[in-house]
Amino acid sequence: MRSLISPFISELAMFKRNLGGREFYQFPSVAALRENGEVHDDDIQIYCDHLDVLQKDMQERFQDILKMKILNWVIDLFSNSNEIEMELKEELIDLQTNEELKPKFKDGYHSFCLQKQISGFYLGL
Repeated sequence: MRSLISPFISELAMFKRNLGGREFYQFPSVAALRENGEVHDDDIQIYCDHLDVLQKDMQERFQDILKMKILNWVIDLFSNSNEIEMELKEELIDLQTNEELKPKFKDGYHSFCLQKQISGFYLGL
């Protein structure tokens, strides 16, 4: 979830900056309206203000997710297991040494963890 929210918030800031600087790359409709004289500086300021409010709202709503510390082993199950809790180390070592599962991890950790084989055998992780 964090990998979706954080980039979106950054993009909102970029959109505001570009729109405020009259760079309409991400807004071709606004660029066309601007060329025809249908969009004025006041309109652009309103759009920028809206993007600013939206960015701040997203930061506030998702602050708990944005502040979360995600340990490396959660994202990459085949990385170093030094930072994992002792109760989970045995399961993680079993998982890391299972050669059949390594290729399945290529689709990403989210889809990997949703597989029945993983969720059934490695309950703690």
